[in-house]
Amino acid sequence: MRRHPCSGFGLTELLIAVVLLAIGLLGNVALLIAGLQAERNAATLATAATLAADLGERIRANPDAGLAYAITPDAAAPLPAPVCAVAAPFAAAARAACDLAEWQQEVADALPGARVQLTATPVTGTSSLLFTITVRWTAWGDATGGHYSLQLQV
Repeated sequence: MRRHPCSGFGLTELLIAVVLLAIGLLGNVALLIAGLQAERNAATLATAATLAADLGERIRANPDAGLAYAITPDAAAPLPAPVCAVAAPFAAAARAACDLAEWQQEVADALPGARVQLTATPVTGTSSLLFTITVRWTAWGDATGGHYSLQLQV
């Protein structure tokens, strides 16, 4: 019996097709993982930006506190929560202490392990201060981490 030359696929062709399909699927998985990592890093950056803007609004609402809002880079743990009753009238420095304690707790809850820094420098020729709010964190899947800075003049 004589076989026809185009009788079908051989085992070699089938193995080559399976290998090519597997390589393609592995490439798609790698692309999916990279996309998820970028999405998570973007969400972390958005959270840091929202937190920095929140503190900026607190500073704008209490402009008389001035340098009471400064946080050194060595302040690793949140400040102990002062007594912050809403109905009680506050001096500017006491309101700043409450703002910082609440804000640092929000940062610790939203970005575990994040480090914060807030510097206040006088603006020459004016009575205002330039605040720089910096939030640093370790990015998921990236040893270098990320940071977000916001500057505002009050």
